[in-house]
Amino acid sequence: MAIKTKRMLSKTKSCSCSMPGVWRAAAYCSGAAVIFHSPRACAHVARSMDTSAQYRALANGAAENLKPIPVVSSMLQEKHSIFGGADRLRACIEDVVNTYRPKCLIIANSCVAGVIGDDVEAVGKESEVKYGIPVLTVPCYGFLDGEYYQGYFAVAEQLAERFFHKQTKLENTALLIGDNGGPWGHYAKEVKRLLAYFSIKVIGQFPGYIPINELPQITAASFSIILGGRGQTYNGLTKIARLLEMNYEVPYLQDGYPVGWDNTVDWLRNLGVFLHQEDLAEKAVVQEKDKLFAFADKVKKITQGKRCVVCIGRMLMYFHPAGILETLRRLEMQVEAIILFDNYNTKERKLMVEAVSAQCQAPIIDQTAGQQLLETVDLVLTTHEITNNQDIKQIFLPMLPLVGTSGEIEFMDCIYKTLCRRGEKGGIVYV
Repeated sequence: MAIKTKRMLSKTKSCSCSMPGVWRAAAYCSGAAVIFHSPRACAHVARSMDTSAQYRALANGAAENLKPIPVVSSMLQEKHSIFGGADRLRACIEDVVNTYRPKCLIIANSCVAGVIGDDVEAVGKESEVKYGIPVLTVPCYGFLDGEYYQGYFAVAEQLAERFFHKQTKLENTALLIGDNGGPWGHYAKEVKRLLAYFSIKVIGQFPGYIPINELPQITAASFSIILGGRGQTYNGLTKIARLLEMNYEVPYLQDGYPVGWDNTVDWLRNLGVFLHQEDLAEKAVVQEKDKLFAFADKVKKITQGKRCVVCIGRMLMYFHPAGILETLRRLEMQVEAIILFDNYNTKERKLMVEAVSAQCQAPIIDQTAGQQLLETVDLVLTTHEITNNQDIKQIFLPMLPLVGTSGEIEFMDCIYKTLCRRGEKGGIVYV
């Protein structure tokens, strides 16, 4: 019997709604308001995202310290699909302006608005003149001709064009570009901690986390750092970073994704070269290495010699196995096999096999052959939850892995605690 997993998807292009991306790009920019030109139900997507973000922050022991901006639906109905929803949008804009007194209004378009053919851009320009505030519209309509990141990046670029101005640079300051859980998320907090070695202060995170009236000042940053990873998201964030560099003289730290110890070292040294402070970078590397290996030595009394398998079902552009295998070597665990799930096409499977083979000598098998092996090992690390065996101990490998030394230590601690669990009871732990 083959291994069974849930949510086994494999795609190279995102397929999603652009409206949540519009909202997320301005979610905590106090002074702004977002209108979903949509049926009422669409606005609940943003509410669900906000609720999930709060639960995620609580689970990580963090707390949001910013208030989300208003999200209002124009509440399109069936009759508007015949007669058009432009007047409905005008009435909604008037209500939002009178109720919330925003300094900037952002309009997201739904599939329904796209099918109707409402000229949202014209209504936006008309409202901007009428109310004397910036009204931003986006060139995408729900699922019709865009996806989450198209809405996200469209708003980010327009906020930059409308509000940014050249400023006198503040020494030893940085601007974070991207989301990854916001200022209270692990990525941003770890980057801030590592920047402290160079006495660099973060003055903001764009887009989504800077008040509208403070947007003109953020170009005073000495440089910017992309909170990205791989693929489409990183490419879009790089475009924003280049816009800041070309138009507002804010250079950005190129390359580097500090996932895993080797990549963290590369990131620190790259930052040292960028800042012309290579000596500080080497001091940071030494201190971080001491911290990391001290923790590894502490937990190896449990992890050493333990047998494990790594199950992979993501494409290489989203998941690189090097960091995981590096951690297992550091903990002196024995990798019995790498199990590749059956959702790969021939090309993607070949790429993953090559990436794994370059890092590990363990056999690479398919999920049919791997089922029996799962029942004999001490631990399973997997990109997809395994559902047909409740007795195995699983660690779920997230799409967005924890970064930096703190992320490595947290991952090793997760492995250690899972192996320390008493008895034969299985279950899954999320890093």
